[in-house]
Amino acid sequence: MRAFILTVFCISQGVLWGQTDDFHSEIIDMMALKGDEVAASVSFHDVFPKLQRNFANKKIEPEVWQELRQDEAEQVQEYVTQGAFAYRQFLNREDVAALSTFYASDAGQKYVMQQDLSDKDQKAVDQFFKTQAGQKLIEKRDSIALALDQIKKDWSETLFKKKMRQLIKGGHLKN
Repeated sequence: MRAFILTVFCISQGVLWGQTDDFHSEIIDMMALKGDEVAASVSFHDVFPKLQRNFANKKIEPEVWQELRQDEAEQVQEYVTQGAFAYRQFLNREDVAALSTFYASDAGQKYVMQQDLSDKDQKAVDQFFKTQAGQKLIEKRDSIALALDQIKKDWSETLFKKKMRQLIKGGHLKN
């Protein structure tokens, strides 16, 4: 009997884990539509001027800096994967699906890109924010932003340290 219960428990945990991964992927897809990957790419490149200022006296070759930038896609993906937890805390699967649909629309893209909205687009944006998902986003926007800011700060610090370790391993920071 215990073996049966343990088997059922393990199977149910596996199913829940699979659903969790699917939901996380849906959030990541929504983040891509929203432009979070682009913002992470900008943040990735913001790390290098700080590094270059800190080690200006080391006269590190431009090729080295270029080499350090080679893993941009991987680092951006890491941020997005971490950032999805900020949305996951406050939004459910239906909210994420509604946001994805909104961000995929012309009006949603113009809204995200802060472009001028036509009357038709403004009406679509207003209509979205009257939905349950839109209202929830308004309600949780500040909490999501705070969580994302903390994740971005931690990610950026980790990235800075990682790049500094690469410079050390490459022998570029010897005295």
